[in-house]
Amino acid sequence: MNNNNFEEGNTELSYPDFEKFPVLNNKNIEKFQSLTNKQPEILREIMQSFIDESSDLLSDIEKAINEKELKKFQEHVHTLKGLFATIGASKLFEISKFMDEHNKQKNFDVARKLLPKLKINYKEVKVIIKEKFLQ
Repeated sequence: MNNNNFEEGNTELSYPDFEKFPVLNNKNIEKFQSLTNKQPEILREIMQSFIDESSDLLSDIEKAINEKELKKFQEHVHTLKGLFATIGASKLFEISKFMDEHNKQKNFDVARKLLPKLKINYKEVKVIIKEKFLQ
């Protein structure tokens, strides 16, 4: 067996209640506003960079899941988790953290089951960011 591939895992795993986490943490947004001296053009660049990078990583994660490439999946989900934490996308951070923790056990089922939730919640964050910062 190739150690670089996913295995089918235990499907009876207990998943956290991701809905209890905020979509976007205002404290992180306020921190960015403070760090950029409330200069909207800099904040706009940061938010656009987040959207560009996270969109690419989300596509890369989906591809790694579909191709069952554990190493690539691990790299991409870990990076995406950090982006979500930085921007304050708390719910996305928790979902990606759970995926990251379980990929270390090569539990492909967790990644496959949580990918739709990750994508739906990402779209929600993207809409909020575009409305608040990119208009």
